[in-house]
Amino acid sequence: MAKLKYQFNPLTLKFDIIRIPFHKRFAKILIHLVFYAGVFLGLGYAFSMIYDTPVEQSLKRANAEYMLKYELAQKQISELSNTLATLEAKDNNIYRAIFEADTIPLSIRRGGYGGVDRYANLRSASNSLILIKTLRALDELTWRAYIQSRSFDDVVDMAKNKEKMILCVPAIQPINTKDLVRISSFYGIRRDPMRGVPTMHTGIDFAGPIGTPIYSTGDGIVIEAGYSFNGYGNEVIVDHGFGYKTRYAHLHKINVKAGQRVKRAEMIATLGSSGKSTGPHLHYEVIVRGKPVNPINYFNDMTEEDYQKMLENFTNQFLD
Repeated sequence: MAKLKYQFNPLTLKFDIIRIPFHKRFAKILIHLVFYAGVFLGLGYAFSMIYDTPVEQSLKRANAEYMLKYELAQKQISELSNTLATLEAKDNNIYRAIFEADTIPLSIRRGGYGGVDRYANLRSASNSLILIKTLRALDELTWRAYIQSRSFDDVVDMAKNKEKMILCVPAIQPINTKDLVRISSFYGIRRDPMRGVPTMHTGIDFAGPIGTPIYSTGDGIVIEAGYSFNGYGNEVIVDHGFGYKTRYAHLHKINVKAGQRVKRAEMIATLGSSGKSTGPHLHYEVIVRGKPVNPINYFNDMTEEDYQKMLENFTNQFLD
């Protein structure tokens, strides 16, 4: 039975029952509910600020574990990158240098993973920055490893063909030392004999009598044999492979034709004065990967006797 409340009435000198309207009673109950709910929520919030719930504790442990794994992965990626950088440096400066091959530029070693934003689908994910950074680093390592693997394949092929390469590299003078009168012009800047102005001379000029034999300085294939209208007159160009070519210009007579294979010390032409020439001489060039270089760096120190013996050995092989 609900408790009744009374109030003394001085007029009747009696205690009258106090009747509270329903809306007031409901409002009072609602105020109590709101008050206790606020107290409960406040205590719960204060508790959560001090103590983690079991779910939060589990999530924090999992997050800490993932962060540890991420840091270890980043460390491994960094170590792999440093190891790969060491291999790339050795490849460019040692392995490829031994075989006089072009180094691989940084633009190629680092150029295979840029362009289109391939990580756009990850930008809306949680921890997207970490994901994108990690995937980009892995893609970079994958590309660098691929380029390095291809480079090592090239180095292996060059090593297998080292003996063949030795025979192909221009390594002797194109004129027998006993037939040589003098070197009339060296590689470098000189005064042009026709125009009288300083110009770059891309070869070496060997002066001698017309008809002096001229020999191929390495094994190769004749790619040009005929008259050139660029001032070289009668010329022969031999492609030796491995990035090497040689040019023999101002010739008197050409003894080979385009497409013909020639050997080192094989006679390919005779000295002349055709084309833009002020006198009988051979203009000789060594071209490495499309650029003329100083031919004197490709002359072996051979005596006249050694040179003559080499020519006799080639003649005997040819007759056999």
